[in-house]
Amino acid sequence: MKDDGKVTRTAPGVFGWRLLRKALKAAEEGVYCWNLTNNQIYYTEQCMHMLGMPIHDIAPNIFTEADICIHEEDRKFFLSTVQHYIDRPTMNPLRVEVRLLNQNSRGWRWVRVNGLLEKNAEDGSDCLVGVWVDITRRKMADWHAMEERDLFRTLINHLPDNIYFKSRESRFVIANEATARKMGVPTPADLIGCRDDNFFSGEMSDIARREELQIMQTGKPITNRIHHETWKGGADSWSRVSKFPWYDSAGRIKGIVGISSDVTELIESRHRYQRAAEELRERTDVLENEISLAREIQLALQPRSIPDRICVRKDGKTSRAHFHHVYMPCDGVAGDCYAVFPVGDSGLGMLICDVMGHGVHAALIVSMLRGLTEQVANLADTPGLLLNSLNYQLNRIFTQANISMFASAFYVYLDLERKRLTLSGAGHPAPIIITADGKAHQPVIPRSPALGLLPHTNFRESEQKLEPGMKLMLFTDGLTEARDTNGDELGVDRLLRILQDNPPDGIKQVIETSLNAMHSYAGKPGQDDDICLLGVEFTEE
Repeated sequence: MKDDGKVTRTAPGVFGWRLLRKALKAAEEGVYCWNLTNNQIYYTEQCMHMLGMPIHDIAPNIFTEADICIHEEDRKFFLSTVQHYIDRPTMNPLRVEVRLLNQNSRGWRWVRVNGLLEKNAEDGSDCLVGVWVDITRRKMADWHAMEERDLFRTLINHLPDNIYFKSRESRFVIANEATARKMGVPTPADLIGCRDDNFFSGEMSDIARREELQIMQTGKPITNRIHHETWKGGADSWSRVSKFPWYDSAGRIKGIVGISSDVTELIESRHRYQRAAEELRERTDVLENEISLAREIQLALQPRSIPDRICVRKDGKTSRAHFHHVYMPCDGVAGDCYAVFPVGDSGLGMLICDVMGHGVHAALIVSMLRGLTEQVANLADTPGLLLNSLNYQLNRIFTQANISMFASAFYVYLDLERKRLTLSGAGHPAPIIITADGKAHQPVIPRSPALGLLPHTNFRESEQKLEPGMKLMLFTDGLTEARDTNGDELGVDRLLRILQDNPPDGIKQVIETSLNAMHSYAGKPGQDDDICLLGVEFTEE
C-alpha cells in the first residue's frame, strides 16, 4: 500500500522514511526493510521500479520468495549469503549481487543488495535494512569488457607472432601463447612479472631494456628491427621486432607493446646463400680468368693479318689474292673459326666453321677442328674430300664421347693459275660474291648436312670462274641472324641489297659495310652471337 510516500504493510516511522526516501530517489537507489520477526518487508518507490511493479502493489519478498524474483543461477548463492549474515552478523554490511526479475517486462536487472541487521526500537524485533543499487550498466559494461578481453585473448593466442605488453619496469603484463612457447614456459600466466633477463643473456637483456626505455621516454616506436637473440643456455635465434608505446586512458605511457616473429630460418638461409654466393663468386672469378686466358690463346691462334697470295701464271700475268677478316667472339671463347693456307704453287684454301652453341664446349670443338684440318691438308685442293674427312673424324669423336654436337663449315679452294673457284659446304650458308661490275649474289651450292652428324656423307662441289675484281666473303650466321626490335632477322637477301646498292671498293669495305648494316639493323652496339667474316679479293696484272 501507499501511505504518505512510503510503501508499507505497517510502516515503521522510526527510520525517518520521508527524508531518506527523497535522498535515495535522487541517488537512484531503493531502500528496503525486512522484519525478520513478522516476515514483513517494506520497499521504497525505487525498489518497486526495479521490480517492475506499481507503487501500490504488494511486491514479493526477495528473501523469502526468491524463486519468484531471483535468477535461478544466483538464487542458492543469494540465500546462503543472506542466511550466513543473519546467523553471524558482523560490523561489515551484507553485500551480494543478483539478477532481479522485472515482474512487468520479465527481463533481468542486476542489483547489488546491501544490508545491516538492526533492532526495531519500538518492538525490539530484528530487521534487515538496506538499499538496492541498480548495477545493470556496470555489469553490462563488465560483460562487454570481458567479451572484448576474451576476443582479444582468442585473437592474440591464435596469431603465430609473439605479442606481449610490458610495464614501465619492462616486466611482462600480458603475453600470448606464442610468446610463452618462445620463452619456454607452460602458459602465458607464467610470464607475468618476468623480465628479459630471466631468459636472455645479460647483453641481450640490456639492449632490450635500453630500447624500451627510449620508447617510453620519446614515445617513438621501432618497426621491423632485426634482433640477434642470445639465450641463457640455448641456441641463438633471430627475430623481427616492432615495439611501440602503451598508453593508459589518460594518455600517459604505462609501458610498451611488442610484436615479434621468428626469422631464424630466413636469416640463416640468407647467411647460407651469402656464403654460397661468395663461394660461387670465387669459383666464377677463377673460371672467368681461365676463360679469359683461353680467349687470349684462341685469339692468338687466329692470324692477325693474312699475307697476299701471289701467283705468276704461265701466260706472264700476275694473279693476286688480297685478304681481310674480322673475328668477333660474342662472349668469352668462341665457337667460330677460320683458316687460310697455301695449296701447292698457285692455290690457296679458305675454311670457315661455326660450332653448335657457345662457350667452352664449342671452343674445344674449334680446337679439334684446327688439328683435324692440319691432318687433312693433303686434300686441300678437293673441297668435297676435305669436308668428307673432317666429318668422319668429328663423328667418330662425338660418338666415342657420347655427345650430340655438330659444326657447319664452308670450304673454298682458289686456283690462281687456272682462275677457278671450287666450293663445298656442310650445312653452312654459301659465301657472298660481288662481281667486278658490283653485282652481289650467293652461288648455288649443293645442300649437305653439317659436320659430325652422320659418319659417311658425300659433300658435293661447285665450280665457277675466278674473274679479276671479284670479291668473296665467307661469314657465320651471327651476321645475318642479327635481329631488330621486332625480332626480325637481317637475312642474306637484305644484306645483298645493301651491298649492291652501295658497291664497296675493296674486300675491306665489303666487310665493314656488312658489319655496319648489322649494327644499324639491330639498333644497338654489340652482338648476340659469334661473328666471323673472311674475305678475299682477286686481282690480275
